[in-house]
Amino acid sequence: MSNRNYNVFFNTHTVSGIVISIALYVIFFAGAFALFKGEIQIWEEGKTLSYTERKSIDYDKLLNHLDQQHELTGRDIQINLNEHSDHIYSYLLPSKDSLASEKGKTSQYLYTDINNGTSKNYNEQYSLGEFLFRLHFFHQLPSIGVYLAGFVSLFFLFAIVTGVIVHWKKIIPNFYAFNPKVILKRVWTDAHTALGVVGLPFQFIFAVTGAYFAISILVLVPANFLYNGDQAKLLEDLRPERKAYQWESRSEQALPSFNEFAQKAAQQWEHFHLTDAYIKNYGGTNMKYVLLGEMHSDHRFVGIGRISYDARTGTVEEVKNPTEADFKEDFQKVVSRLHFADYGGIPMKIIYFIMALITCFVIITGVLIWVEARNKKSMSLRQRLYTAKVGHIYLAMCLSLLPVTALAFLFVKLSTGSFLDKQSAIYYFFFGTWLVFTLFFRFKRNNFFTNKWSLLLGAIFGFLVPIANGIVSGNWLWTTFSQGQFDILLVDVLWLIIASTSLVVYFKIKPEVQEQSAFTKTPIDYNNIKTLLKEEDEARKKATASEILTDINYIPMRTKISLLWIFIAIGFIFHHVYGLATVYFKESVLMEGATGETPMWAHQWRIAMEGLALTFGLLSLEVQKKWFITTSLVWAIILGIFNLYHVITAVIYEASNLSEILVLLLLVIANAFLIKNITTWRKEQ
Repeated sequence: MSNRNYNVFFNTHTVSGIVISIALYVIFFAGAFALFKGEIQIWEEGKTLSYTERKSIDYDKLLNHLDQQHELTGRDIQINLNEHSDHIYSYLLPSKDSLASEKGKTSQYLYTDINNGTSKNYNEQYSLGEFLFRLHFFHQLPSIGVYLAGFVSLFFLFAIVTGVIVHWKKIIPNFYAFNPKVILKRVWTDAHTALGVVGLPFQFIFAVTGAYFAISILVLVPANFLYNGDQAKLLEDLRPERKAYQWESRSEQALPSFNEFAQKAAQQWEHFHLTDAYIKNYGGTNMKYVLLGEMHSDHRFVGIGRISYDARTGTVEEVKNPTEADFKEDFQKVVSRLHFADYGGIPMKIIYFIMALITCFVIITGVLIWVEARNKKSMSLRQRLYTAKVGHIYLAMCLSLLPVTALAFLFVKLSTGSFLDKQSAIYYFFFGTWLVFTLFFRFKRNNFFTNKWSLLLGAIFGFLVPIANGIVSGNWLWTTFSQGQFDILLVDVLWLIIASTSLVVYFKIKPEVQEQSAFTKTPIDYNNIKTLLKEEDEARKKATASEILTDINYIPMRTKISLLWIFIAIGFIFHHVYGLATVYFKESVLMEGATGETPMWAHQWRIAMEGLALTFGLLSLEVQKKWFITTSLVWAIILGIFNLYHVITAVIYEASNLSEILVLLLLVIANAFLIKNITTWRKEQ
């Protein structure tokens, strides 16, 4: 490989890795614990675990309970049976019956005990396992979280490919040349390469499957063209069990027994167990029962079975044999199993857990390599300050997750039964504690200190987790082992191993390691930072002034930014004009509900798009305050995300309007240049 190509791949790998590092660390750290989501919930509840075979559940009694409490007539009902306990999740969609009350027209997500029929809503039954599972794909960020996780996975895949290309020749030698006593940058580089290769197959699987789940909208774009834009038909083929049926009318006949259908379906094939149940148009004349299941993974890696009944006539309408392959359905199950370790039992989950934590270490070492490499005397003080700040923030946010997560386990155990809205309680505690730890470590400005204390606190809190479980729930290690409560035991043992490992590493890291750091050898004098920056700025301005005099193509930064803002404003106007092209060929140009007056929301959109862009363009020529530059940067980023989203939706829903799509693409490009130039302007202040 030529030096030029190597530098391109190296810089691409570095930039893509640094940009996504925090988000990627959170994804893998939370994802490691999310593998044991069910076990964590059982541990949190602290009750003796019982399990009823899915075919033996009294569904008729259960549905009767739900009907009395939530008025099921006219609803579509989804029931998740694939749990490890006598609790099931059920999702009640709004009733389609025009005679239904407001209560019946309200959707419900319930956590139900199959023995007594008691239910809790989503917020009441919310658990730390559910929280960590949702944090794994940033569900806590409304609307955009899952897409952000998807694009992070996509960039991670990019970083993996470029990383293999860059380190290809050093992969084998680094396994044998690893020596903790050499310079610190070399230690991080060797560890980053060696462990990155160990986890490479798993990381590749995580990246591909994660991107598939989180940004499946991009996967469905080509499929959407094959179906001529008929998304309902596309989704019906991909998920046949979720097919919706029009509501006809209420039935006066007695409800057919769901128990009989469940028992027949469970006995249809050997080694087959039920995982999901769907009821369409409950209580209607065209009510349908759909049962899903699969073969046990030790008999068949993917074996999805499905039986659809007409509940009134009792006739079987559709059967999908689990012993026969079906690409559309089986492919999605393969992706799911590979991503969530839904095969091989607990041993496979433990392997995935270890690989996820190894990946976290690879991410951290990548950041540390970057921090060490960029702290050179040849770099300006601002560049070194920026590198140090990024390192402090990254490590503070990432490493503090260990003690924060351990504290969260203690919190949910010690506060059992104290909160009706458990979701809000967990949110406030976890994110509040994380923020405090992050701010403390960030302003401590010492990565060695952050690392040591994160490990020590993580170890202390980790050892307290099984102790708290024993005190509050009586589930001591020896008790859960003797009673066969292995789900609860697994969580306690997991924390004992994590805490022990953290403590060992804590004592292994000696103060001499800190002395090898580039920031120890060439420290930054924070006490005189203002004076040093002022001197550097004056020298830079003199150098810049001489360059401007000799550069006939020089364009002032503020002028460039102002022109880009104006370009974006004009682009929005052209976008609206080109959007009218579709109106010319339609019979009516009036929107539904139009009254002849422009509504307020239309003015608000125009002000937010063209108005603010023109305002920022004008003020960029006159205002040079730091707060204004920061505000401009924030709005430019928000606008960039909106424009990118607009391009994607335009390609999906308005693929024929080429002129509009072209303008939107130009807006995205201009937005990228704008963010880049404002960032440079901000650094110069």
